[in-house]
Amino acid sequence: MSYRLPPLNGLRAFEASARHLSFKRAADELRVTPGAVSQQVKSLEARIGVELFRRLPRGLLLTAAGEEYLPSVSRAFHALSEATENIAPRLKGRRLRLAISPTLRRDEPAIGRLKGHQLVAAMVFTDDLSQLLDGKVDAFLRASLQTPPGLHVDQIDLQTTSHPSAPIALITLPGFAGCREHRGLVKLLRNA
Repeated sequence: MSYRLPPLNGLRAFEASARHLSFKRAADELRVTPGAVSQQVKSLEARIGVELFRRLPRGLLLTAAGEEYLPSVSRAFHALSEATENIAPRLKGRRLRLAISPTLRRDEPAIGRLKGHQLVAAMVFTDDLSQLLDGKVDAFLRASLQTPPGLHVDQIDLQTTSHPSAPIALITLPGFAGCREHRGLVKLLRNA
């Protein structure tokens, strides 16, 4: 059986750009330049003969065709990722940069388990949410459950030395939510 498939790099660029609604953030995730992502998406659009994005001065907007295409492409990448994890569980993904509110004590066992974990590249203790918005960190952990507009929040019940169960918020950009690394971090925190 022969499959009619567009270029894989174009699909990856489209899917990441659609999740983030930004070529820049997609480029950060894919570890290429924003120009490369833009060109891959443009090439994909030319190949399939359909415009997937409206390019705006301050970001992207999916067209109706892009909105229709995205769920299928995302499911396909998710299925490929899961199949690969099943046969190659040691395949390394991206290591995360975490911001942690100083109100969460560094000596808490759950915070201590994050240090040195294979999923975590760096941790910085700060209350500055702009670190996340500017792409300097991948996730923000804080005690406040207030949901910042436009961001994804997972509520985690963290076992602490001072409280049997303290709710905390794991805040990420919407494009990061649901990816392999995000799922791994949520699982790590919930099992801490």
